[in-house]
Amino acid sequence: MGSSIATRQNMYNPMYYLSDAYSGYGKSNVAKNWRIRTGIQQGDTSLNVETNLALALKQIVGKGHVDFKTIWDKQHTMAETSGDPETNFINWVKKVNKK
Repeated sequence: MGSSIATRQNMYNPMYYLSDAYSGYGKSNVAKNWRIRTGIQQGDTSLNVETNLALALKQIVGKGHVDFKTIWDKQHTMAETSGDPETNFINWVKKVNKK
């Protein structure tokens, strides 16, 4: 595979690149715009995972570039408050590319 287990484990954790608590901080190019939706009832992981990701991204790219929402009554899925997830995402991409 060409990478050690430790390297692959670090690559799996986005906070490795976004938090100065890790040695990977500042060693990657972070996308300028982010859209994160998470179901508040998911059982796969804690809601803190997405919340911490959004907060770290806001520190790096700015609040106006992170669109983060928790969606009530949804699990680990393409969660949306309304509409089709794919259409909503495409519309968001078009919107941020106009700026």
